[in-house]
Amino acid sequence: MKRRNACMMFFGDDKIRPNQLFALSLTYPVLKPNSEEANQMLATVEKKLLNRYGLKTLAKGEENYVEVYEGTPEQRDTSYHQGITWPWLLGLFYNSLKNTMKTIKNAGEKKAFEEKLNQFIEKTTKTFQKELFDHGCMGGIAELYDSVKPQLPKGTITQAWSVAEVFRIILGR
Repeated sequence: MKRRNACMMFFGDDKIRPNQLFALSLTYPVLKPNSEEANQMLATVEKKLLNRYGLKTLAKGEENYVEVYEGTPEQRDTSYHQGITWPWLLGLFYNSLKNTMKTIKNAGEKKAFEEKLNQFIEKTTKTFQKELFDHGCMGGIAELYDSVKPQLPKGTITQAWSVAEVFRIILGR
């Protein structure tokens, strides 16, 4: 299956976006966890969308990709879903990893996947401890981040769904 087929199959959009994770992250996933399609989707999301502050809303290289949240209100509004990084989307990735891990039967594969999940949790913890205590609003996490270094926080200085999803990942081990 080509990288775009899973996205087309579920959402009718051939662009690489995080929306495809809904098919795998739900309590009752639409896409069978640990299927070839699910594995390809996770690999694509990890490679093309995941960064330390969240998931980009569109992969770099796609038409109309925007990596910096700036400009007039209209420019900012249209860039929201064109490549800007959203922390709350980490929750979809986390759920997708957990759902996939539950279905792995081989002990060696399960251990390796569990290590991948733990590395994701540790990286998320390390990144957002600094955000919670050293940047922006004390105890808060920004609504969104630029998708290019230095990945500045933008939008609302403290966003409930950003905080909630990051806390869920950090505390939900």
